Amino acid sequence: MVFKEPLSATALGILVHLGIFIRGEWHLRAPAVVIVHAAALATGSTICAYNRVMNWWIRAGLCVVCYICGLFTSIIIYRLFFHRIRHFPGPRLAAMSKLWSVYKCLDYKNHLFLESLHQRYGDFEITIFHPVGWLALDGNDNLNSRSDWYDLLRPRVSPIFSRNEKDHLERRKSWNLALSTKGDITRKYIPRIISQIETLHTIIASAATNATPILLNDIMLWFAFDSMGEFAFDQSFNMLKNGTWHRLVIQQRSALALLGSLGHTVWAIRIAFVFFSRFWRIRDWINMISFCDRQIERRLAIQLTSLAPTPVDVSGYFIKEYEAGKTAENERAKWSLLSGNAVSVIIGGRSSAGSDTTGSTLITLFYFLALHPSYAEQIHEELSSTENPTDITVLANMPVLNGFINESMRLIPAALTIGSRLTPSQGLTIDGIYIPGNIKLVAPKYSIYRRGSVFIEPNTFIPERWYSRPELVRDKSVFAPFGIGRRTCVGKNLALTQIRLILARLLPLYTVRFAPGETGKAFERDLRDQLTAQPGACCVVFEPRLGKEPVGRDHVPIS
Repeated sequence: MVFKEPLSATALGILVHLGIFIRGEWHLRAPAVVIVHAAALATGSTICAYNRVMNWWIRAGLCVVCYICGLFTSIIIYRLFFHRIRHFPGPRLAAMSKLWSVYKCLDYKNHLFLESLHQRYGDFEITIFHPVGWLALDGNDNLNSRSDWYDLLRPRVSPIFSRNEKDHLERRKSWNLALSTKGDITRKYIPRIISQIETLHTIIASAATNATPILLNDIMLWFAFDSMGEFAFDQSFNMLKNGTWHRLVIQQRSALALLGSLGHTVWAIRIAFVFFSRFWRIRDWINMISFCDRQIERRLAIQLTSLAPTPVDVSGYFIKEYEAGKTAENERAKWSLLSGNAVSVIIGGRSSAGSDTTGSTLITLFYFLALHPSYAEQIHEELSSTENPTDITVLANMPVLNGFINESMRLIPAALTIGSRLTPSQGLTIDGIYIPGNIKLVAPKYSIYRRGSVFIEPNTFIPERWYSRPELVRDKSVFAPFGIGRRTCVGKNLALTQIRLILARLLPLYTVRFAPGETGKAFERDLRDQLTAQPGACCVVFEPRLGKEPVGRDHVPIS
């Protein structure tokens, strides 16, 4: 439609905001909104051209400009002066548009950007820096729901990408069966973990023989993704053996970089999925989804047609759930869940084990081992003092080892800032501060874990705070690297088992130091927040301990 007067176009823009866009969520319909506006412009222009309206293109252009000005002026005025959270402190540009946050985080320093807001505006600017932030968002008694961010995979669904709490709990059952310790995690997964650790050790042993530096960012992520392939699809990516990145993992990391910069604007991502699927990182995202679909189709065919024993992997549990609930009427919905589960394993994030989160944590651990070699020696002594340092129950109860892991995850959590929630309709009160209903919140772990009100000397690496000096932790409940309540990471035990076994395998054989010319400063200086923490380059040398040969499999049994 073409407006006869620019004033009418301006008024229409205001009415569209106040009558339509201000009500409910629009991120999933963002592509449709673009199409409707484009169709309206094309239709109006065609009518004017057909009726030979004088200077129709000028009048149409003027009306479009006036409509856009009316729409966005109304949005800005509402957000600055009438929104329910207008009284909270914070940058006015952030209140006007989330695109400002996207611009500020183009360098993927989201964690530092949010920390700068914390220093300037305090505990609340609807990014919650208060120590009880995560407890308030995910505690068992809260009624918060997940935000629009968790609609990224639509129409695919999974327990990780589910906004409805009842659906989340129902869809989580297959994950619990696949990854819970009650399902005999030792029998199912330990041999595969050990096999991957031995492949990792082969690379380290070869480098140690020649005192060759190793880039942790490569080998630890190769290990994590190879392991994830084993657990998820019964098929390793073989990056450790081949010494190179798998095409899927390159695509996955490119896709997650997209989320690192545009995660605040889900509507923009949804538009990009529809209109720009062949370009840049959007193409990598689409290709990653297609790869996951092919993998789950391959596993489905094996499970349904093979006479051999079914491989034990996470996909097997997904497929059992799929087959048990599939009917002709709901086959499409069940496939959306099956595919969504497969994609969720690859994407990783805070709620799965064996991919980016585990890889990031391993890089962090060995960075701190090189930075603080005295703790490496303490862990070595602790491992040497037990008869069976490869027993996962024994490892889980070693104070120095687990204190070191906790302190590493406190200072550099694998999920620096992700995890947004919507407050319940009745609102939410945190430490006497009332937040209205249906407001999007986030509580960044990077900032909360460095608060002096929770941890004494918060920016200092002190593993003893977790075992021999508990007075250095003022509120232990704040530390929840794997989440809390019903949304606790289902892969927590598997991830910790991998991490402990790697340290138990390598530390008795090697000392770790930074490579010649390296100081480790690049690790935190170049740390990026791309859904998960992506540390800067960390290059180390593994040096064989006296009397220890960097070969063989004498320390960790394969079975």
